[in-house]
Amino acid sequence: MNLQGKHSLINERRRAGGTQSYKVGKDFSYLTQLLGYDPSVIEPKDVVFITKENSQKYEDQELLLVGGRPVSNINKRHPLELKIASMLVRSHAEDVIDQLFFAVRDDDSVSPSGAFNGFLSKLNDLLTKGELTVERGNYKTTGKLEDPADTSDTDAYDILVEFIATSHPALRSSRGGVPQLLISQGALASVRAAFRNKVKAFKYPSMEEVVASLREDAFCPGLVVDTHECFGTGSKLILQKVGNLDLAFNTEAASQFCQVRDIYEDPNEWQFWLQSGYDTRIRDWHEKVFRTNEQQNEAWELAGDYAHTSGTGDGNTGTGDGNTGTGDGSGAGSGSGSQNNP
Repeated sequence: MNLQGKHSLINERRRAGGTQSYKVGKDFSYLTQLLGYDPSVIEPKDVVFITKENSQKYEDQELLLVGGRPVSNINKRHPLELKIASMLVRSHAEDVIDQLFFAVRDDDSVSPSGAFNGFLSKLNDLLTKGELTVERGNYKTTGKLEDPADTSDTDAYDILVEFIATSHPALRSSRGGVPQLLISQGALASVRAAFRNKVKAFKYPSMEEVVASLREDAFCPGLVVDTHECFGTGSKLILQKVGNLDLAFNTEAASQFCQVRDIYEDPNEWQFWLQSGYDTRIRDWHEKVFRTNEQQNEAWELAGDYAHTSGTGDGNTGTGDGNTGTGDGSGAGSGSGSQNNP
């Protein structure tokens, strides 16, 4: 969503069960409230991505050609201005995707994990408020989906089938929207291994065969399965109608705050500043359109090119969230690809 400010989605709830027989003089039962409303709010909060670059850090052979002419420091523009700005935007976008489910807004954080409230943060708020319950049917305890212990272990597949099959019939039906299962790649691999044991196959079945069997065994013929890496690792399951998750992006803030600024006493230093705003929303958590389990996933490492193999820095100068880097992105590694963090 392209959104400036707050947007409230009002989910209208309708009660059933008021139909009854008629008899003259009968003491009728009255529904005290036929209609109810559950609001779902989304409001992008400002986030920034900032880097401080000194033009003297780069050797002549590292500089790019701009317009067919070698760049230099004579005009006191950063020699890699366009390249750094491009990488800034790319890294920012990757940070948002990598933390799309896991971020929890913290105004004092200096990490992507505190930049905005991700989908699992919104889901945990609903759980705390008592909106997700076993009795209601939009929440189920499953335990972990693990690799089979032996050739007769089919637990992972059976657990997933039960999770889907015992959900509300309207959720499993394609009427009102396509049913969609969000599951991590590792959990689905365990399900496939368990399915192999179940059908006693010599070779691993294809994922298409596993999904086809899930559709049939769980009575969910229109099921689609998504395993995007932004869902992380673990046994978290979300069964919902396609389109139930919103991401709001404040494009007005972004267009005004992608800047390269020479604001330091040292004329060789530039600040690259990108500002935008994000928020997420679960549109509806009614059992007819949504179900989840008690497991918690973990995010993958951030998507930059520095490997977490050596050194202690991550290129951030802040002191919160374990960011104790040198501020120049160099970390403490040596050699190409050996530095420790995006």
